[in-house]
Amino acid sequence: MNTVARLRETPRRAAVALGYALVVLVASIVPTPPGSLTPMGPLGLVGLDKWVHAAGYAGLGFAFASAVRARGRKEVVGAVVVAAAFGAGIELVQAVLPYRSFGVADAGANLLGAVVGGALWVAVAWVAEPRR
Repeated sequence: MNTVARLRETPRRAAVALGYALVVLVASIVPTPPGSLTPMGPLGLVGLDKWVHAAGYAGLGFAFASAVRARGRKEVVGAVVVAAAFGAGIELVQAVLPYRSFGVADAGANLLGAVVGGALWVAVAWVAEPRR
């Protein structure tokens, strides 16, 4: 079954994934207050903004994988790639906004988050799958 057919079978999941993507888009292009995400995040390794990126895109990767009810590796990787590409596209949009900026580290955090979201979907789908 192809991706479009799966999306048609689960219109609510597709709507939730698209709605979530819209929220991420809006949150990514509105101006942010100066210094709002400057503190270091958990473990003091990277700034809080990278954690926010990763968490947001983990949700997006999960939502996209859920929307297509990904079962195989190819489907999960596809959902992760779409989420990461969406994040890269938003970074490019931010590059032309005077009050936002492009960040390679932000795009990396988006990718990492999308991978975590895809992996989380695999775990949830595996646990929810009926045993034979």
